Amino acid sequence: MIELLQFLFVTEKDEHLYLNKDGLVNELLTEHSFSHKEVHEMLEWFAPILSGNALTNVNPESVREISSWEKQRLPLTVIEQILQRERNKLISSGEREVLFDRLATLGLNSSIADDEVQTIVDGLIFHLQHYKYQLLQQGDSKMPFGFLNNFTIH
Repeated sequence: MIELLQFLFVTEKDEHLYLNKDGLVNELLTEHSFSHKEVHEMLEWFAPILSGNALTNVNPESVREISSWEKQRLPLTVIEQILQRERNKLISSGEREVLFDRLATLGLNSSIADDEVQTIVDGLIFHLQHYKYQLLQQGDSKMPFGFLNNFTIH
């Protein structure tokens, strides 16, 4: 599934999870030869993000301790990178929690090399900051545009 996530983020096809999920699934299966299992796992991995339940209310003043579960499933360099991005105000504390959760979940199924995960880290940050959890489905579902904070997604 790591290869599929990398593909989605590099090609920015993760946007289609909101716009045309069925079309994306069909394209992944037929044109790009990903397996049904890989596509199903990818959809399950994205489910908390797509449902809008992934972003938790986290007090930005609180101290974040890395759990033993996270330490076992995430490379130390990735943990440090995420915390550094938060300290530099490049990501919010809620986005930090989504990153830890989703990346650690990947670690349950396979070992993740630092170079393999970088594309996923960057892609997931972009996804969280630009697509904002079903942005297009918050309003009228027949409307082809979504509006939030002075930008439009077509």
